[in-house]
Amino acid sequence: MGLLDQVAPNLADLLRRDAWWMGWNTLLAWVPVGLALLLFRGSGPARVSRSPFWWAGLVLFALFLPNAPYVVTDLIHLRWDIMMATKDGPVVSAVLPVYAVLVGSGLLAYHLSLSAALRHLDRLGLGAWRGRAAVTAHALCAVGIFLGRWARLNSWEPVVDPHATLERIWANLTWSWAPALILATFLVTWTGHFVTRAVADAFRDAAVRSARRLRTTPTST
Repeated sequence: MGLLDQVAPNLADLLRRDAWWMGWNTLLAWVPVGLALLLFRGSGPARVSRSPFWWAGLVLFALFLPNAPYVVTDLIHLRWDIMMATKDGPVVSAVLPVYAVLVGSGLLAYHLSLSAALRHLDRLGLGAWRGRAAVTAHALCAVGIFLGRWARLNSWEPVVDPHATLERIWANLTWSWAPALILATFLVTWTGHFVTRAVADAFRDAAVRSARRLRTTPTST
Protein backbone atom coordinates (compact mmCIF):
# COMPACT_ATOMS: atom_id res chain seq x y z
CA MET A 1 0.00 0.00 0.00
CA GLY A 2 2.97 2.31 -0.50
CA LEU A 3 1.34 4.52 -3.12
CA LEU A 4 -1.99 4.45 -1.28
CA ASP A 5 -0.22 5.53 1.92
CA GLN A 6 1.05 8.61 0.12
CA VAL A 7 -2.10 9.49 -1.81
CA ALA A 8 -4.78 8.61 0.75
CA PRO A 9 -3.24 7.71 4.13
CA ASN A 10 -6.59 7.58 5.95
CA LEU A 11 -7.98 5.17 3.37
CA ALA A 12 -4.91 2.95 3.68
CA ASP A 13 -5.29 2.82 7.46
CA LEU A 14 -8.99 2.06 7.13
CA LEU A 15 -8.30 -0.88 4.84
CA ARG A 16 -5.64 -2.22 7.21
CA ARG A 17 -8.04 -2.10 10.15
CA ASP A 18 -11.24 -3.28 8.48
CA ALA A 19 -10.40 -5.17 5.29
CA TRP A 20 -10.76 -8.60 6.95
CA TRP A 21 -14.17 -8.18 8.57
CA MET A 22 -15.54 -6.11 5.68
CA GLY A 23 -14.40 -8.74 3.19
CA TRP A 24 -15.82 -11.56 5.31
CA ASN A 25 -19.20 -9.85 5.76
CA THR A 26 -19.36 -9.08 2.05
CA LEU A 27 -18.62 -12.72 1.22
CA LEU A 28 -21.39 -13.88 3.56
CA ALA A 29 -23.75 -11.34 2.02
CA TRP A 30 -23.25 -12.86 -1.44
CA VAL A 31 -23.61 -16.50 -0.34
CA PRO A 32 -27.43 -16.35 -0.73
CA VAL A 33 -26.97 -15.02 -4.27
CA GLY A 34 -24.97 -18.13 -5.16
CA LEU A 35 -27.56 -20.35 -3.49
CA ALA A 36 -30.35 -18.54 -5.34
CA LEU A 37 -28.63 -19.19 -8.68
CA LEU A 38 -28.55 -22.89 -7.86
CA LEU A 39 -32.03 -23.19 -6.37
CA PHE A 40 -34.08 -20.93 -8.60
CA ARG A 41 -32.45 -21.36 -12.00
CA GLY A 42 -34.62 -21.67 -15.09
CA SER A 43 -37.00 -19.38 -16.95
CA GLY A 44 -40.01 -21.52 -17.83
CA PRO A 45 -42.82 -22.93 -15.69
CA ALA A 46 -41.62 -24.94 -12.69
CA ARG A 47 -42.97 -27.53 -10.30
CA VAL A 48 -42.39 -27.86 -6.58
CA SER A 49 -39.19 -29.85 -6.13
CA ARG A 50 -39.34 -33.19 -4.34
CA SER A 51 -35.56 -33.41 -3.92
CA PRO A 52 -34.37 -33.39 -0.28
CA PHE A 53 -31.19 -31.70 -1.48
CA TRP A 54 -33.22 -28.82 -2.94
CA TRP A 55 -35.11 -28.36 0.33
CA ALA A 56 -31.86 -28.52 2.30
CA GLY A 57 -30.50 -25.83 0.00
CA LEU A 58 -33.63 -23.76 0.62
CA VAL A 59 -33.04 -23.99 4.38
CA LEU A 60 -29.46 -22.81 3.89
CA PHE A 61 -30.73 -19.99 1.68
CA ALA A 62 -33.12 -18.87 4.44
CA LEU A 63 -30.36 -19.07 7.06
CA PHE A 64 -27.85 -17.08 5.02
CA LEU A 65 -30.24 -14.51 3.52
CA PRO A 66 -30.11 -12.15 6.55
CA ASN A 67 -26.35 -11.81 6.00
CA ALA A 68 -27.03 -9.61 2.97
CA PRO A 69 -28.95 -6.76 4.66
CA TYR A 70 -26.95 -7.37 7.87
CA VAL A 71 -24.13 -5.19 6.50
CA VAL A 72 -26.29 -2.12 7.15
CA THR A 73 -25.66 -2.65 10.87
CA ASP A 74 -21.92 -2.42 10.22
CA LEU A 75 -22.46 1.33 10.09
CA ILE A 76 -21.99 1.23 13.87
CA HIS A 77 -18.25 1.10 13.11
CA LEU A 78 -18.37 4.26 10.97
CA ARG A 79 -18.02 6.76 13.80
CA TRP A 80 -14.99 4.94 15.16
CA ASP A 81 -13.29 4.83 11.76
CA ILE A 82 -13.88 8.55 11.25
CA MET A 83 -12.38 9.25 14.68
CA MET A 84 -9.38 7.07 13.83
CA ALA A 85 -8.74 8.96 10.59
CA THR A 86 -6.30 11.48 12.05
CA LYS A 87 -3.65 11.66 9.36
CA ASP A 88 -3.31 14.43 6.79
CA GLY A 89 -5.64 14.06 3.85
CA PRO A 90 -9.37 13.58 3.34
CA VAL A 91 -11.31 11.93 6.14
CA VAL A 92 -14.97 11.74 5.18
CA SER A 93 -14.19 11.29 1.48
CA ALA A 94 -11.85 8.40 2.32
CA VAL A 95 -14.08 6.60 4.82
CA LEU A 96 -17.63 7.14 3.57
CA PRO A 97 -17.08 5.66 0.07
CA VAL A 98 -15.79 2.40 1.58
CA TYR A 99 -18.86 2.07 3.80
CA ALA A 100 -21.12 3.04 0.90
CA VAL A 101 -19.66 0.21 -1.18
CA LEU A 102 -20.03 -2.22 1.74
CA VAL A 103 -23.67 -1.35 2.43
CA GLY A 104 -24.58 -1.03 -1.25
CA SER A 105 -23.06 -4.42 -2.02
CA GLY A 106 -25.04 -6.09 0.77
CA LEU A 107 -28.33 -4.49 -0.24
CA LEU A 108 -27.73 -5.39 -3.88
CA ALA A 109 -27.06 -9.00 -2.87
CA TYR A 110 -30.31 -8.99 -0.89
CA HIS A 111 -32.25 -7.59 -3.85
CA LEU A 112 -30.81 -10.15 -6.27
CA SER A 113 -31.42 -13.07 -3.89
CA LEU A 114 -34.99 -12.09 -3.06
CA SER A 115 -35.81 -11.28 -6.69
CA ALA A 116 -34.68 -14.75 -7.76
CA ALA A 117 -36.90 -16.35 -5.09
CA LEU A 118 -39.91 -14.22 -6.09
CA ARG A 119 -39.43 -15.05 -9.77
CA HIS A 120 -39.46 -18.72 -8.79
CA LEU A 121 -42.85 -18.14 -7.16
CA ASP A 122 -44.05 -16.74 -10.47
CA ARG A 123 -42.81 -19.84 -12.28
CA LEU A 124 -44.69 -22.02 -9.79
CA GLY A 125 -47.89 -20.10 -10.54
CA LEU A 126 -47.85 -18.40 -7.14
CA GLY A 127 -47.18 -14.86 -8.31
CA ALA A 128 -50.09 -13.55 -6.23
CA TRP A 129 -48.02 -14.33 -3.14
CA ARG A 130 -45.05 -12.15 -4.16
CA GLY A 131 -45.93 -9.22 -1.90
CA ARG A 132 -46.61 -11.35 1.16
CA ALA A 133 -43.50 -13.44 0.52
CA ALA A 134 -41.34 -10.29 0.30
CA VAL A 135 -42.74 -8.88 3.56
CA THR A 136 -42.22 -12.27 5.24
CA ALA A 137 -38.61 -12.31 4.00
CA HIS A 138 -38.03 -8.81 5.42
CA ALA A 139 -39.50 -9.88 8.76
CA LEU A 140 -37.43 -13.07 8.98
CA CYS A 141 -34.31 -11.16 7.98
CA ALA A 142 -35.04 -8.58 10.69
CA VAL A 143 -35.13 -11.37 13.27
CA GLY A 144 -31.96 -12.89 11.81
CA ILE A 145 -30.14 -9.55 11.80
CA PHE A 146 -31.19 -8.93 15.41
CA LEU A 147 -29.87 -12.35 16.44
CA GLY A 148 -26.68 -11.82 14.46
CA ARG A 149 -25.92 -8.36 15.82
CA TRP A 150 -27.12 -8.61 19.42
CA ALA A 151 -26.86 -12.36 20.08
CA ARG A 152 -23.74 -12.69 17.88
CA LEU A 153 -25.34 -15.74 16.26
CA ASN A 154 -23.81 -17.08 13.04
CA SER A 155 -25.84 -18.51 10.16
CA TRP A 156 -24.38 -22.00 10.49
CA GLU A 157 -24.88 -22.39 14.24
CA PRO A 158 -28.52 -23.64 14.00
CA VAL A 159 -27.12 -26.54 11.94
CA VAL A 160 -23.96 -27.39 13.88
CA ASP A 161 -25.25 -26.71 17.42
CA PRO A 162 -29.06 -26.54 17.37
CA HIS A 163 -29.64 -27.00 21.12
CA ALA A 164 -27.37 -24.17 22.28
CA THR A 165 -28.63 -22.03 19.41
CA LEU A 166 -32.26 -22.42 20.49
CA GLU A 167 -31.34 -21.41 24.03
CA ARG A 168 -29.59 -18.26 22.81
CA ILE A 169 -32.46 -17.41 20.47
CA TRP A 170 -35.00 -17.77 23.27
CA ALA A 171 -32.92 -15.73 25.71
CA ASN A 172 -32.54 -12.86 23.25
CA LEU A 173 -36.08 -12.87 21.82
CA THR A 174 -37.53 -12.63 25.34
CA TRP A 175 -35.42 -9.54 26.08
CA SER A 176 -37.70 -6.54 26.69
CA TRP A 177 -36.06 -4.46 23.95
CA ALA A 178 -36.15 -7.22 21.33
CA PRO A 179 -39.54 -6.28 19.73
CA ALA A 180 -38.55 -2.63 19.27
CA LEU A 181 -35.15 -3.49 17.81
CA ILE A 182 -36.62 -6.10 15.46
CA LEU A 183 -39.30 -3.65 14.28
CA ALA A 184 -36.68 -0.97 13.62
CA THR A 185 -34.54 -3.49 11.74
CA PHE A 186 -37.56 -4.58 9.72
CA LEU A 187 -38.27 -0.99 8.65
CA VAL A 188 -34.63 -0.39 7.71
CA THR A 189 -34.51 -3.65 5.74
CA TRP A 190 -37.75 -2.88 3.93
CA THR A 191 -36.64 0.67 3.10
CA GLY A 192 -33.20 -0.45 1.98
CA HIS A 193 -34.66 -3.10 -0.29
CA PHE A 194 -37.20 -0.62 -1.74
CA VAL A 195 -34.50 1.93 -2.57
CA THR A 196 -32.10 -0.69 -3.94
CA ARG A 197 -34.82 -2.21 -6.14
CA ALA A 198 -35.76 1.23 -7.48
CA VAL A 199 -32.15 2.06 -8.31
CA ALA A 200 -31.49 -1.36 -9.85
CA ASP A 201 -34.66 -1.16 -11.96
CA ALA A 202 -33.72 2.33 -13.14
CA PHE A 203 -30.26 1.17 -14.21
CA ARG A 204 -31.74 -1.88 -15.94
CA ASP A 205 -34.30 0.20 -17.82
CA ALA A 206 -31.63 2.71 -18.87
CA ALA A 207 -29.39 -0.13 -20.10
CA VAL A 208 -32.28 -1.66 -22.08
CA ARG A 209 -33.12 1.69 -23.70
CA SER A 210 -29.48 2.27 -24.59
CA ALA A 211 -29.22 -1.20 -26.14
CA ARG A 212 -32.37 -0.62 -28.20
CA ARG A 213 -31.08 2.73 -29.45
CA LEU A 214 -27.80 1.11 -30.47
CA ARG A 215 -29.66 -1.57 -32.43
CA THR A 216 -31.91 0.91 -34.21
CA THR A 217 -29.22 3.51 -34.98
CA PRO A 218 -28.14 3.10 -38.63
CA THR A 219 -24.42 2.65 -39.18
CA SER A 220 -22.68 4.92 -41.65
CA THR A 221 -20.74 3.38 -44.52
